[in-house]
Amino acid sequence: MTLEELNAQQPLASVHFEFDRSDLSEEARAILQKNAQWLQRWTSTRINIEGHADSRGTSEYNLALGERRAASVRDYLVSLGVDASRINTVSYGEERPLCTEETEECWARNRRGQFVITAK
Repeated sequence: MTLEELNAQQPLASVHFEFDRSDLSEEARAILQKNAQWLQRWTSTRINIEGHADSRGTSEYNLALGERRAASVRDYLVSLGVDASRINTVSYGEERPLCTEETEECWARNRRGQFVITAK
């Protein structure tokens, strides 16, 4: 299986954040616990954690918020035993939305920490 095929299967679930927040909800922690189990099973896998924000706020603010979100996800995975050397973080701020409508439902989908497998 190629990396593209593996990423298309999305074995690592994204987590979502509240407006203007980078702390993890209980739901996000539960998702990350499952992701950590998967990563501990596949120990050679390397990942990028992408931090994303909704379109509200300045580009600079949203890039910083995305970075805090990605770091929060990384730090929690490391606390669960995933080796930090396997994890890279990047912030896209509001630049890569999943949804472009100006609604709360759409904004909520865009406030996320998303996983991309970079090596298997």
